[in-house]
Amino acid sequence: MTIGEKIKLLRVSNGITQEELAEKLNVSRSAVAKWETDNGTPEISNLKLISKMFSISLDELLNDECQIGESSSEDNKPFSNYPDYSGYYYTIKLKGWNDGVSNTFILGEDKDFIYYQKANGVKGLIGKKYVTSLKKGKQCNILPQKAVFEGRKYFCLKPVFLEVAQKEGFLEGFFDFRNDDYLDVEIVSFLDNVLCLKGGMEISVDTISKIEEL
Repeated sequence: MTIGEKIKLLRVSNGITQEELAEKLNVSRSAVAKWETDNGTPEISNLKLISKMFSISLDELLNDECQIGESSSEDNKPFSNYPDYSGYYYTIKLKGWNDGVSNTFILGEDKDFIYYQKANGVKGLIGKKYVTSLKKGKQCNILPQKAVFEGRKYFCLKPVFLEVAQKEGFLEGFFDFRNDDYLDVEIVSFLDNVLCLKGGMEISVDTISKIEEL
């Protein structure tokens, strides 16, 4: 994770705008924007202020190998065992024009998402608030790849397909889905309330209906 990605992640997770951070550091908003897109690097004096402001060590901030911002909340950890789901295929249907997924393994869930794996090994997640039904299908003896799965963290720093529910459609209970902009994107960080994409776009977790790795 780059310095710019860490600065943005720390700013967003603390609910601070670019303007507010710029004011605290006595720099321009454009300077903060350049840092966050790795088109510039803060001076050491500003790095020290950022370190102090967000209670992070300079080593954590400067070391690209160091990942930050992963939630330790128990609510966001997928279950380590899935006795209610194991041994069967499932079909998950969603509101609106998206029909969800079928013939998949359920890997687990957290407060926002149900995680799944297709028979070909591709993993994804479904926003719980958009689920209309979860139906058990035929029994299977194939075990999903649970050991390497890490919940929402799994989808960071890799290309994914993303669907976002924008608003109620012209029929009650139906949603419009903004797919064109998110057919091939990369998630930089995936926090409790916001998802940050490579390139600077931020998406509310509450609007995510589906994510699937490419």
